[in-house]
Amino acid sequence: MTRTRLVSALAVLLLGPAAAPAQEYRIYGAERVFSVEWEAGARAGRPVVSGHLENLFGIPAMRVRVLVESLDAAGQVIERTIDRVPGDVTPGARHYFEVALPRAAPGYRVVVLSWDWSHGPS
Repeated sequence: MTRTRLVSALAVLLLGPAAAPAQEYRIYGAERVFSVEWEAGARAGRPVVSGHLENLFGIPAMRVRVLVESLDAAGQVIERTIDRVPGDVTPGARHYFEVALPRAAPGYRVVVLSWDWSHGPS
């Protein structure tokens, strides 16, 4: 291991996660494929983010997952929760989702994290 790598590894170990660069979880261009509207709320006393997404692309999507990032008062990510949107997301229709969160936060950010295209019968 080179001296630079060793020093970097030691800094991360000694300083903890704060020393590591923030990791982004995004798919470039997802906002052109899906429109997402959401709101924070509660169900049975537990925090949730619920909303709907619309497939703008024209090909059904399956196994769609949304990422909810819980934010502190400064807008920094303090927790990430991933959940699947039920069923296939067909073009032009609204598909509802609800993500249960471990705890409430001052703010949230919701993005489509991943999906697979359904090519249908050949």
